[in-house]
Amino acid sequence: MAEKNQFIPREAQEEYLQAYLNVMKLWKVEYQSLEVETSFGTTHINFCGSKDNPPLLLLHAASVSSAEWYANVKELSKDFYLIAPDTIGDCGWSRCHAEMENRDHYNQWLMEIMDHLHLEKSHIMGHSYGGWLALNLAISHPEKLDKMVLLAPAASLAPFNLIIKMALKMPRLPLMPSAEKTLKMMAAKDFEPPIEFVELMDVVNRHFKPKMVFPTVYSDPELQNIKNPTLLLMGDQEKIYPPLKAVKRARKLIPNVKSEIIIDAGHILNMEKPEEVNSRVIKFLKSE
Repeated sequence: MAEKNQFIPREAQEEYLQAYLNVMKLWKVEYQSLEVETSFGTTHINFCGSKDNPPLLLLHAASVSSAEWYANVKELSKDFYLIAPDTIGDCGWSRCHAEMENRDHYNQWLMEIMDHLHLEKSHIMGHSYGGWLALNLAISHPEKLDKMVLLAPAASLAPFNLIIKMALKMPRLPLMPSAEKTLKMMAAKDFEPPIEFVELMDVVNRHFKPKMVFPTVYSDPELQNIKNPTLLLMGDQEKIYPPLKAVKRARKLIPNVKSEIIIDAGHILNMEKPEEVNSRVIKFLKSE
């Protein structure tokens, strides 16, 4: 099947890839990259840390690619072998040959990656859309996961605010806010995103056409079925839905969940408060 181009126009891919590499320079840790063939296309994966450490699969938010973990990988890679794929159908170096049409397709994609890497099971951490994907895998295939960390999972626990839902479903328009304004709107007050990340998101805003399944709220029985120890972290200034409502529902339904609100953080808490997020994640994953 012919390769599906995720960008309009095609020439924008080179501009995007250069911006992507500029953000990867912020990782401040040695990393390797590998391309894995799956039923849905070629998945680009960034790795760092020792293979002797427990594996930790990192699933990024929508539109930002695995480069978004720049503020987390240096600390996390001291204790874990980090595996950070660019989600098929989203931004990044992965190339989609067959569109993801439902939740099962994402699970199949992730399990094909794990099989290729000979991972019987792994810790998993997902941010926003990546959190929705992590929950999706935990609900259907808990045997593939050890512990799970959720950073402000998209939908999943509570419906999107109306304005957020409209913005996500709206086609990209010339008068949309700039990448820098969008990042600051999603964050708490005074967050200054790195210029490299702003430039990456600027290319996305101008050219990207996603081919992804829209995230939805999981049902009570689905959340009650989660067997893996889970850590939920959210900012007190979360933008996509009321954070306390989402935390309350998680505590009520997910059997083995720990949750915490990060003060002075918004939706991109892993970038806004990396020290606090990193320390809590490491403590949780290393605990008995």
